[in-house]
Amino acid sequence: MVKKFACALLIVLSLMGILKAESVTVNAYLKEDVITLSDQLQLVLEITCDKQVKVIAPPAPQIPGFSFRNVVGSTYLDYSLVNKNLFTKYIQTFTYIYIPQKTGTFTIPSFKVKVEKKEYYTPSLTVQVKESSPPPQKQYNLSPFLNPFGDELFNPNLIEGEVFLLCIPETDLAYVGEPVIISYYLYTEQAVEAFYAESEKDFEGYGKAVFLQPSSLQYESSVYNSKSYKRALIKQDVIFPHKAGRLQMPILTGQAQFLGFLNKTISSKPCWINVKPLPSGAPAGFTGAVGNFTVSQSVSSTKLNLGDALTFTINISGRGNFSQFTAAPFPNVDKFQVSAPYIQDKLANVIEGTRFIHYTLLPRETGELTIPGYTFSWFDTTSGVYKTFQGAPQEIKVHQANVLSYFSGLLEKDKPQALYPLLNLEYYPDFKNYSTEPWFWLILALCAISLIISSLVARENRLKELEPVAYAQKTAHRILNKYLKKATEAAEKLSLDFYPLAEIGLMDYLARKYGVSKSLPTPELIDALRTKGMPLELLEQLEQFLLLCQKARFMPGGAEAEKLDEALHQLRSLVQALSRFKPEKESSKKNRVTLPQKDINSKNEEQ
Repeated sequence: MVKKFACALLIVLSLMGILKAESVTVNAYLKEDVITLSDQLQLVLEITCDKQVKVIAPPAPQIPGFSFRNVVGSTYLDYSLVNKNLFTKYIQTFTYIYIPQKTGTFTIPSFKVKVEKKEYYTPSLTVQVKESSPPPQKQYNLSPFLNPFGDELFNPNLIEGEVFLLCIPETDLAYVGEPVIISYYLYTEQAVEAFYAESEKDFEGYGKAVFLQPSSLQYESSVYNSKSYKRALIKQDVIFPHKAGRLQMPILTGQAQFLGFLNKTISSKPCWINVKPLPSGAPAGFTGAVGNFTVSQSVSSTKLNLGDALTFTINISGRGNFSQFTAAPFPNVDKFQVSAPYIQDKLANVIEGTRFIHYTLLPRETGELTIPGYTFSWFDTTSGVYKTFQGAPQEIKVHQANVLSYFSGLLEKDKPQALYPLLNLEYYPDFKNYSTEPWFWLILALCAISLIISSLVARENRLKELEPVAYAQKTAHRILNKYLKKATEAAEKLSLDFYPLAEIGLMDYLARKYGVSKSLPTPELIDALRTKGMPLELLEQLEQFLLLCQKARFMPGGAEAEKLDEALHQLRSLVQALSRFKPEKESSKKNRVTLPQKDINSKNEEQ
């Protein structure tokens, strides 16, 4: 019995070790904290987790004195063996690359990282930028590009080959209105990692729509001018010619990226197509459709009662300029009331699929009525001639509706009792009155509460989308209160976490309320708030407290737990002063911030 209990205990302990709570660690560091003006700053964000999670790269933090260039992500596994148990760590990194603009010492502010709906904050870092040393005496074909990663990884041969863009129409001869796909291919002998389209120069004589735009470069082997290249499709446009003649196609311009940091601007070579006019003799019902189509018609019903409606539908399937033509007029019918056409497109892309043209018809009389067949004409690009679809007439039988006679009798003055069955619930033997049941009113109340909550959420989202500045100001106090509550709890526990919570809460409040950047250094922040009309005393109080927080966070021994009572008192006084301050343009007195009034050290208060 004892052995069984021991075995069970060991199994439970093992499972507890395996099923331990997952942990997430977020860290940020610099590959080098001292660089020159010719170097690149590499800020590495490292996220470690017990399981594989999808993390989107946070926006690059703004660093004064630097310009952001690129971000590169990677993921790898770390294995460890503890007590004969194999543990796996998933490590994901994002490397942010910056270009220094001037010399000096700069602070990289803390920024937020979201992992599995939880928020983490990186520590602040410091980097020193010095003057560039004399460049090495090496001759490269592209000498302006310096190597930030070391000469051992820099191969000048990688940037010596050809790189160019080609514009390739699917045909060089088309009709007016005929859709033509224009493909833009990147041809390269180099290690091109990415291409970023910047602009397209359009010319006269055509309309344009995007047909396809791949998310990444997929290379294939190709031969151009008897020379082998690697090529990748950049994008495809659809051209709809409006006039005949020789038309020049759009010129695409973008940046080709090499080695993660070298960029080269290239533009597509000019290309043209010849456009022929449509032949004369277009049918009377021709509305501009050009392509290869199949057409059919149908009705929702051939038998109906007077007062009912039917749907007359035309199906146009194939490839053509769906966005360029309109519906043909419906045949003249006196015995039906015809609605305006309702067009429904189910297209695989902008030029292929099916168009449904729906008409609603309401009969005006009873009997056997005839709907004339629908006529649709188009120019067929395969045969080069006009084609016309002529639908067959549709016979519709319309009956007198008994329900109309019944309700007409209800309106007679001598038969008011006819309405009684419709109004008396006892007339319906299967009817059950649930209004006396408690659950009925509970469900009704829950529906009303859900409706109210949905309305409030919709109003909040509408304000967030249409008036982002007003939304930020509205939520500033609420978010500040959350941070201040956490800071107060930390102070009560004599935890130095009080300082980062208080600093982040204040910076977020100032950014939302007054439109200043959260990444500004303290002196620049004070100057920005001074332009808002903030009093000098309040600015000095704010600056002193922020410097206190920064000293406590980044200097060893910069803060003592025994002084948290005083720091909390300073924070309360500062928040009350900020709540009372109103800029010149602000008149609202809503959402005043209040802090918990419980102090962390009752003995100090008594003293």
